[in-house]
Amino acid sequence: MHQLLVDRAAPVRMRCPSCGSELGDFPASPADPIHCVHCEYSINWDQDCWDACVDKTYRRDFARQWILWEAGRLGDPNVIYGVSPEDRFREFLNLTGLSPEQLKSMRILEVGFGHGRLLKELQKWCPMAYGLDLSRPLRSARLRPGSAIFGNLLSIPFMPHQFDLVICRGVIHMTPDPQKGFDCVAEQVAPGGMFYMGGLYEPGKGNLALRKIFPGIWNYPEFARLAVAHFFSPFRAALETIRSGKPRWKAFKRSCAHYKLDIFDVICPRWTSVHMEDEVLGWFAEEGFEAHKVGYGDYVGIRTDCSSARP
Repeated sequence: MHQLLVDRAAPVRMRCPSCGSELGDFPASPADPIHCVHCEYSINWDQDCWDACVDKTYRRDFARQWILWEAGRLGDPNVIYGVSPEDRFREFLNLTGLSPEQLKSMRILEVGFGHGRLLKELQKWCPMAYGLDLSRPLRSARLRPGSAIFGNLLSIPFMPHQFDLVICRGVIHMTPDPQKGFDCVAEQVAPGGMFYMGGLYEPGKGNLALRKIFPGIWNYPEFARLAVAHFFSPFRAALETIRSGKPRWKAFKRSCAHYKLDIFDVICPRWTSVHMEDEVLGWFAEEGFEAHKVGYGDYVGIRTDCSSARP
């Protein structure tokens, strides 16, 4: 990574998610409300997180899956898409080329932390790892007190260009304007910092066919969407197990857990888009990043030029 220009010892600075005015330092621990004198908006501590969500009418179709997953209704809650949290963390390190030692001195922001397991692993190494999500954190994630923020990526309550590492996985393709969502997240990356964006859908993703088979399925009752996920997941799991050349029961069970969650994830959001590599790399370039693709729907970019970034 390039030399980072932020002062890591200083607290991160906040801005009002309502009017954009600077609010001062992010509290080291839950305390009194953070009040904006310009528009009278307050960010309050709500037992599990800071409530910085200005628009609570914004659709949160994608958030329900994690509550169901935590309750064991979308496969094994000990694995995420068939992978343990520890394995997911190792995969993240491999894709980004980072080491746990490097994480210790970084400022990290995960936008859309969802189940919270990756953020929890990051917090084991990094004392300045924060998370933003349009859903309150799961109790089972056991995130560091005061580190989670309930808010929208379109109005992130941090001043721009402060984080050495920004993570956003499986999020922006479920927004009405993916490029705008990308821009809002990318502006949080400091000069020389890294942006890991992953989990984008690409053309040809098989489970997306269900949205054509069942038009408007995101509006179906929850029990119906769960039924679709439970019905189709064994077929997808069997197919993948056969393709692997190792048709074992353990592999089938793990794959079935993966697809229950994956199918529910695909059919629930109102907005779902697919993106080609050239398009995504173009987004990075416009925001002043040198980027490359590291896997299916996964990209890593280093901010080399802030002059082309959003003001």
